[in-house]
Amino acid sequence: MLAAVTLILAATTGLQQRTDTTIAAPPGARLELHNLSGTVHVGTWDRAQVRVRADHGSRDRIRIEAHGAVIRVQADRLRGEPGDIDYDVTVPRTMAVEVGGTDTDITVESVGGDLRVESVEGDITIRNAGGTVLVNSAEGGIQVDGGRGTIRISGIEGDVGISRARGEIAVETVEGDVTLDDVESDNVDISTVEGDIIYRGTVQDSGNYHLTTHEGDVTLIVAAPLDATVSVATFDGSFEAAPAFGVTLSPGRHGTRRSFVIGSGAARIELESFEGAIRLQRR
Repeated sequence: MLAAVTLILAATTGLQQRTDTTIAAPPGARLELHNLSGTVHVGTWDRAQVRVRADHGSRDRIRIEAHGAVIRVQADRLRGEPGDIDYDVTVPRTMAVEVGGTDTDITVESVGGDLRVESVEGDITIRNAGGTVLVNSAEGGIQVDGGRGTIRISGIEGDVGISRARGEIAVETVEGDVTLDDVESDNVDISTVEGDIIYRGTVQDSGNYHLTTHEGDVTLIVAAPLDATVSVATFDGSFEAAPAFGVTLSPGRHGTRRSFVIGSGAARIELESFEGAIRLQRR
């Protein structure tokens, strides 16, 4: 049975308290933190320790539990649910992190381990992630800046922005614009029901790129020359390509899919919009 260590820090006086404690993090440890409401910020350092600072109400108790390789941070209250809590947590750079919130804005910076972030309502910001990034949000904006691993994002309502990423990217959202800027990936799959999609980055010869929206525009901005087999589908929209790509399509029937080859045709690109403009532009 794994040994368990539990730290309980509670206020005794005053209406507001700050908890500040540091515990050892064993090799391969993972942080798990859930916040009902408030904010969460996770940063990193070179120490094999986890530091937890939290601003919270006097009746809230911050629990830091270490069960083997899992360090769990959560709050409770003797009566009722905890109030707003603002966390500032520092972890080892290579640590895996799981953060969740109900009504919480979450920021995670420079985490090198795998990262999972979930929020019902609140904005999510991730910077310079080193491992796999999994994000799930019901309502709130999502911004990922930097990253060298796989990025998978699922959302219902809110805009998604990804910049300076270097790995596989998959985004699925219901309502919101999706913007990718300065990305390098050989596997991109973007889907939104109601929103515009903008992709600004490289197209690699071995890559697959699928950008689809139901109600919105799709804009692909890449450098020329381009080597790709391109498939375009729109029911009640339009298509236009920059002259540098040498593409001219005659008007087609509604709902038809048309394909053409640019250069060697090495990459595979699928662009779809039910009722919106599809644009292939030169960077």
